[in-house]
Amino acid sequence: MPDIFGLFLTLDALFTWGIASLVYKFSLRKIESKPSLLFRLIFVSCSTFIFALLFGTFSFIPLLSSQNLISYYIIACLISGLSVTIGDLLYFAALKKIDASRAFPLTQLSLIFVYPFAFIFGEELNLSILIGGSLILLSAFILSTKDKKNINENGSEKKSEYSEKMVIGVLLAVGSAVLWGLSIVAFNQARIISNDVFVTNFIRVFFGAILFSIVGIFQKDFYSSFRKVNRKKLKYFLYIGIAGALSLGLADTLFYKAVEINGLVLTATFTANTPMVQQILSILILKEKFRKRFIIAVGLIIIGNYIIIFL
Repeated sequence: MPDIFGLFLTLDALFTWGIASLVYKFSLRKIESKPSLLFRLIFVSCSTFIFALLFGTFSFIPLLSSQNLISYYIIACLISGLSVTIGDLLYFAALKKIDASRAFPLTQLSLIFVYPFAFIFGEELNLSILIGGSLILLSAFILSTKDKKNINENGSEKKSEYSEKMVIGVLLAVGSAVLWGLSIVAFNQARIISNDVFVTNFIRVFFGAILFSIVGIFQKDFYSSFRKVNRKKLKYFLYIGIAGALSLGLADTLFYKAVEINGLVLTATFTANTPMVQQILSILILKEKFRKRFIIAVGLIIIGNYIIIFL
């Protein structure tokens, strides 16, 4: 039986992630993905540093140096920071192509990559988690599947730019899932070494911010949206920054605190429920299309969670 407090932290994280995805989708209708991601990383770096000062401790760093673990810790943080940042860039690009209610469920395929990596590092994979996780992943797949084909009056399928955008958006979302899965496992290894999620989250986000700041120097589109002529759009950058601070900054930290309690495999499996929260909010707030398969997905999620918790 999973620890209740760990489940509460996981539930808090998945609701925050779901809400943040809507803020990203709303704001990206007005601004470009690259500059918004750079602003988000800088904003989140500042917020996670504050969280680290308030709730974490940097005192473990000298201890790691004396135990020759510092290089492993830095490498784990670097891998996690770079993979989550590039994954976020792909996700933002996917949101420019397809609905949030379709893009976000696809990113939960990251669970497929978390399972084998977690097993390699000694996490337990029992049958109930595998069955329940598979049902939840199936629900995410159902939520993200393509709508029925558009048919012309003569009976032939319409071939539109939208269908091409759909394919590109799906590929970007799946690429994001791969990188997020790698980031989750790498972060967990850094957490195990340091035993401090707040400082570790700051360090990995800071690595990502440094990377994109350096890349942005050579690409004007990273900074073009911050010109004076675009001042009216600055509020959308602020929206994304706040959403990033709450999701990548706080919710990610809560997720890894839950991992400390219930383990990586179980906690990561529960977060695969996030698309359901995001789907409901997308329909209610962003007025995205309601699809009948949503009801089937709900049933699969309920069954999957029941198997994980009680069997």
